[in-house]
Amino acid sequence: MKRIRVLACFALAMTAVPALAKPSAVEAVSAVLSRPTPVARKVEIGRQVARMCNVTLSGDDLNKASAFVEANRGKGAAWVADQISKSELSYVCD
Repeated sequence: MKRIRVLACFALAMTAVPALAKPSAVEAVSAVLSRPTPVARKVEIGRQVARMCNVTLSGDDLNKASAFVEANRGKGAAWVADQISKSELSYVCD
């Protein structure tokens, strides 16, 4: 019986790990795109980068990322995330 409880606790802990994991790039961009205004999206970019990479973007990099998101947000989260990973902004999370 004790072994079953240990296995149940382990299984529960393993299912909780994804909830604590960092979001994927697409999830982070989706969170940004879900904001209703350019200012709110810019703030969310900063939050998502801090959450994913544990860094704060410089004002210049935040402006670049925000301008890119605003110019391309109609193309969808997956496309935006892929393009960011291929751009000079990708160094932030390295």
